[in-house]
Amino acid sequence: MEKSIFKYRIEPRHVDFTNRVSVSSICDLVLHAAGEDAHKRGFGIDALANNNYGWVLSRMCIELDYLPEEYSDFTLHTWINEYNRLASTRNFTLSDSEGREFGRAVSQWCMIDYSTRMPVDMNTMAQAHEGNMVDAPSPCERPRRIGTVNSESVIEHRVAYSDIDFNRHMNTMRYIDIIFDSLPIEVPEKLSAFRLDMNFMKEARYNDKLSLKSEQNEQTYLFAYVNEAGEALCRMALEVR
Repeated sequence: MEKSIFKYRIEPRHVDFTNRVSVSSICDLVLHAAGEDAHKRGFGIDALANNNYGWVLSRMCIELDYLPEEYSDFTLHTWINEYNRLASTRNFTLSDSEGREFGRAVSQWCMIDYSTRMPVDMNTMAQAHEGNMVDAPSPCERPRRIGTVNSESVIEHRVAYSDIDFNRHMNTMRYIDIIFDSLPIEVPEKLSAFRLDMNFMKEARYNDKLSLKSEQNEQTYLFAYVNEAGEALCRMALEVR
């Protein structure tokens, strides 16, 4: 099986005040390719909906050598190279219009039963996965486990309509936007090469009240979203290179 190929352009809606693609927008395009590829191969959200199942992102990392500017064209390759009972691993590379690679990402996905919100044994999708596996390694180190963040809360956030997606939980890109909102403006202004790791442990649902905790360790910023019960929902680590 060959890797799937998608072509994208950085449109005005994707860029921030630096006239370069925002981190949340580039992640959105990466995840769009994941959804499109799964749909074309017969195990997208529409196919899973027949059994009241759905995909949820468990972990993800993305590394970029730089942030492309507005109207830049790029090519994205994506492929699945591993699955087990609990998760499926999908990979990505991003290359500029000259074919030079400037980004890599690895994502790990779980399947849940919408009625119980509990994980489903991935072996139920064994046939679909086995026919679509690509014998190629992940392009970078897989998502790292992020430990506890012990700082005080820096932002309080109530999950609103604009935060939630079709899974009825807070969208990945909103988690990313909020951590950048918490940083000094000089960080996104000067950001070039970086790695972002994301661990999702629990869902943030509509009207949940979240606290964002943050700490800095040299060139790495650590973040944790915590609910009112004190449970960690999501942890992120931004390594500035």
